[in-house]
Amino acid sequence: MALEQFLPLQVLSFLIVFTRVAAAVMILPGIGEAFVPIRVRLLFALLLTVVVSPLISSSLPPEPKTLAALFKLLFFEIVIGIYLGMVARIMLLTLDTVGRIIGLTIGMANAEVFNPSISSQASLPGLLLTTMGVMILFATNMHHLFILAIVDSYKVFPAGLMFEWGDGALVIARLIADSFRLALQITAPFIVISLIFFMGLGMLARLMPQLQIFFVGLPVQLAGGLLIFSIIMSGLFSIFTDYYATNLNQYLTSN
Repeated sequence: MALEQFLPLQVLSFLIVFTRVAAAVMILPGIGEAFVPIRVRLLFALLLTVVVSPLISSSLPPEPKTLAALFKLLFFEIVIGIYLGMVARIMLLTLDTVGRIIGLTIGMANAEVFNPSISSQASLPGLLLTTMGVMILFATNMHHLFILAIVDSYKVFPAGLMFEWGDGALVIARLIADSFRLALQITAPFIVISLIFFMGLGMLARLMPQLQIFFVGLPVQLAGGLLIFSIIMSGLFSIFTDYYATNLNQYLTSN
């Protein structure tokens, strides 16, 4: 094959892989955070494409015949990349939901700060948990699992085929439901104990009407909530990492 014919095909295969990888990296937890410059994310996606492209070059579709077919191919590659990034991002946001429920039950619902993981205001426990969650994902090499999922995604979602919008939406909806259910299960001790605590405060207010119940109850609620938070934190992240790995393994064809 002549060099003039070989180079365009190589550039095309590189472009196809780069569109999916870059779209996923833009949302990937850690490297895809709002405080990471876009140039850094693009450079990371470029380097990752250099590594990934030779591994999957055999599974790429043939060269499109028209410009419209090329744009259609690249569009679906971007959609698949965004879908993979959203899966990882939604699983991380489980920790933000946990933090919001914890903040509500321990009296810190109004103490909000900017959380770069969601690019909006969040509770203090939510910011702490999402920041530690990203750190733990990198410490446990979960980002390697995500890179493997991108490589294997070409077997789950072959390039050149139309993305199944209905199935993708159903998976995202189920993932959000599972994320919220897991958040409720993790924060069940806070919900139960806070219910018992407020029932006790109500009984105490009836027995001693002259007692300033909120003046007494708020410090106890905050101190007790932080104590329970510190006790369950290790188990919380153990459950979260298992949940993250289990859902991400669904996109690995080797499992």
